[in-house]
Amino acid sequence: MNCSDLLVLKDEALTKISDETFCAKFVDDAAYGEIFFSKGPCYTIIPLELEMAGVTPSRILDKEPASKKNVSKYFLCDGQVVKIESYNSQGLLDEFEFFRSFEGVLFSLRKNKHNEILWLKIAELKEGKVLRACRVDGDMEYWAYRYNWEGDRVKEVVSLASNGVAGTVIKTRYDVDSTVSRLFFLSDGKEVDIYSHI
Repeated sequence: MNCSDLLVLKDEALTKISDETFCAKFVDDAAYGEIFFSKGPCYTIIPLELEMAGVTPSRILDKEPASKKNVSKYFLCDGQVVKIESYNSQGLLDEFEFFRSFEGVLFSLRKNKHNEILWLKIAELKEGKVLRACRVDGDMEYWAYRYNWEGDRVKEVVSLASNGVAGTVIKTRYDVDSTVSRLFFLSDGKEVDIYSHI
């Protein structure tokens, strides 16, 4: 399968994560409206990223938790997430993620408490749906994806990763309530599960 478009996106992400001027644009300057919390991650600009990592997205909590252990705090402006604060297992603020849009492309940059870059994510959108996305980590590992949508659901994802086989097609299955129930790919004619939520 041709992955040339994903290679271009990956190269762009590698260039941008190394560009200090670009990364300096991710600062805490947004005016926040709504704030919500989750016990663990529940939001990313890359569709199905959590599930592809084997993680079930966390539920949004009804109120601010008394303990911040392993909590994520989301800041919204005009209904869009603009910042995430992540707390560690001791309940201490450990990581920050900032979101910016440049020329119709959505970016997020995550740093730790020492101001070291953990990752940069890029999501290219068309009519509100992510067509391609990429994550590059501070150690230059990468994951790039092309999405095939069917209505409001991702039907399949083509992946290109530094630790995987280029052009792997990941298929999706959904529960009745449109929650992702399964992600898998085919290997030698057999289905190999990446994620299964029962």
